[in-house]
Amino acid sequence: MFGYIRVDRPELKVREYEAYRGAYCGLCRAMGKCTGCASRMTLSYDFAFLLLLRLVLTETPCETEMKRCFVHPFHKRPTLKRNAQSDYVACAAAILSYYKCKDDLADETGKKKLRARFFSVTAASMRRRALKRDPSLAALDGRIRDAMARISAAEREKTPSVDLYAELSGEMLAEIFSFGLDEAEARIARSIGRHIGKWVYLTDAYDDLREDSERERFNPYLVLWETDADAAVWEERREMIRVALLSELSEAENGVDLIDFSEYPDFCGVIRNILYRGMPKTADTVLSEENKQKNKKRGSTARMGKE
Repeated sequence: MFGYIRVDRPELKVREYEAYRGAYCGLCRAMGKCTGCASRMTLSYDFAFLLLLRLVLTETPCETEMKRCFVHPFHKRPTLKRNAQSDYVACAAAILSYYKCKDDLADETGKKKLRARFFSVTAASMRRRALKRDPSLAALDGRIRDAMARISAAEREKTPSVDLYAELSGEMLAEIFSFGLDEAEARIARSIGRHIGKWVYLTDAYDDLREDSERERFNPYLVLWETDADAAVWEERREMIRVALLSELSEAENGVDLIDFSEYPDFCGVIRNILYRGMPKTADTVLSEENKQKNKKRGSTARMGKE
């Protein structure tokens, strides 16, 4: 995932933020233990959200402890103790990072491809450690591999349908969210994961639109649109995407409404903050005219460097 699933921190209660930060730090430690210290570089807020969701769905007891780390060496911070769900999310993150790295090696150019090549050995090691720790994750590994292959095949065909690519991405996230859960919990997690996955894909594609156009990379919006349209057309397009993103969040919220948060009030506040405030705020930033101009300036700078 891509770091778009964030909280709106000013709107969190202090205890909710402490619970969120504790889960984030706990996941970081779980990644270090399960898939190696280097895997901590791939930690994202997206997987912290997944951890919170699975902790609640599985009714996992949550204990915290005060810990220091190399990032915060002088003050101990409340940190979620490792449990089955933090280990799962750590391993799932490693597997997804590996296949994302492979995809970047195949499709990207320039600095992104160089970074992927540099990271590829580490990513392969992370995946091996994840599968060794829990052999049952081989099934998840195969599903992610197949999903990435379907997305790549669709991108090569350049089918003029943004929803097609978003749906494929959503199905992959649905597998990650729901893997290993009981039937009722899996249905809820699958629904939330599917719509979150579609939202992330649509947001990320628009965020990369200007750069992808400049570097002649695939982008689903470029299959449908010309980038030299006037301001009125761009505003219409952004509004269309904004409506689609709100629709996906609304569907994800319907899934969250089915969850019993009675034993996890702080996690409830964090998850709802992310869905109701954090993600809409992220979308507004990505879709803003200011962000479009920033990307345009970045693209112009890149061209000047080439010249």
